[in-house]
Amino acid sequence: MRRKASAIVQRKEGWYGVMFTVQGKKISDLTLFLDKSLRELKEAVGANGYGVGLEDGSAYLLHLSFPFTERRKIRLVITNELEERLPVTTEDMSIGFAESGKGKVLAGAVPKSLMEESFPERRVRITTIQSLATLHALRWCNAVEGKDFVFVHLNGNAVVVMAFKEDSLFSLRQFLYSPTSNSLHDAFAQLTEDPQFASASYIMVADGEEGAQVKEYLEKTFHIRVEVPSLNRALRGSGMPDWLWAGVGTGLLSMEPRRQFDLTGLKRARASIPMRAALYLSAGLAAVSLIVCGLFYTDYALKDRAFQFLASEPARIYRVSFPKSPPVRDPAKVFRDKIRALDTEPGAPGAGVNPLAVLDELSSKIPPDIDVKVSEFASDGKEFTMSGTTVSFASIEKIKAAVEQMKGVSEVEMQNMELAANKQVRFRLRGKL
Repeated sequence: MRRKASAIVQRKEGWYGVMFTVQGKKISDLTLFLDKSLRELKEAVGANGYGVGLEDGSAYLLHLSFPFTERRKIRLVITNELEERLPVTTEDMSIGFAESGKGKVLAGAVPKSLMEESFPERRVRITTIQSLATLHALRWCNAVEGKDFVFVHLNGNAVVVMAFKEDSLFSLRQFLYSPTSNSLHDAFAQLTEDPQFASASYIMVADGEEGAQVKEYLEKTFHIRVEVPSLNRALRGSGMPDWLWAGVGTGLLSMEPRRQFDLTGLKRARASIPMRAALYLSAGLAAVSLIVCGLFYTDYALKDRAFQFLASEPARIYRVSFPKSPPVRDPAKVFRDKIRALDTEPGAPGAGVNPLAVLDELSSKIPPDIDVKVSEFASDGKEFTMSGTTVSFASIEKIKAAVEQMKGVSEVEMQNMELAANKQVRFRLRGKL
């Protein structure tokens, strides 16, 4: 079966186009379009849809870890997780991700303005990064040997270094390239010193003249052999330059965009729906809206009843505890004062370890920019447990680090982390006093 593939790829602040035919594991009729405007490239290659390959420096790439593997759950939390790590707000970014192993996710973000201004039409099948497209083409052409390898891509003004263990992404680094910077040296120093990559192979593709110099530097400095796959050899004498790996990879990805790393956006509209289906959908949404309104009203009524009950509970508990005492305006304050007085008595159980003091210090240690709600706190004077919700797994690590800094607290451990409703993350931790 013969299939057509096409792509428009960014290069040196310009664009080039590529078209080819795929039959089995063979690429033929490869045509390269240079020195054309973006509008002319769309007319030349975009008749049946095409892929877009952006430079490595045009987007942010991150390697994330989650305690679950379901794509639906990852989609719910990926935006909040990137909000914690990116130097820009995610509202202005188009986000994509792909699972790279058990609980591992390769995520990325690109400014929405780049795609909206350059590719507003719906003929774009997939938007990817050239390092990922190049790696896909290398694997498709069987140019990657072994399951433990390090892939280096020099593209524009950026470098992407990806280390794979058992054919799964182990680590990722993305940084600006400069001959005077130590970023590339530091990345390879860490990898070559890791015994897990003692027998790994090293593969590099460079989009520029500095590729040969970087290859020589890495081989002499770290005593490794760096392979530079030839696209001309992989395509059986096509005469195409090696920087075209990214164009071939983008075209191949555009044929099978489903479940691939796609920066077109998480909420991209794929196609319009028939009028009758739209009417049925509107009627269904109206019915669901009525049901939701009813549920909201019921929820409000139940919560109001619960609030009224809880609001009266402190006064009732005070009357039961101190039946001969006169009514007070703030029972909670009276209880705190009495408990504080008990804690200060010599020989009193738990003296010197005041749970209220622990809570007060905990609230001062947690950074004010972290949105956290504590739903339960329990202490027996020797250890305590705390449960609550926050917005991301990165926030949980910050909360745990803040608790570990508290005076008199030791052996803090996270007992539970799980995804809750409304994009919240539920947690439970325990520590000794």
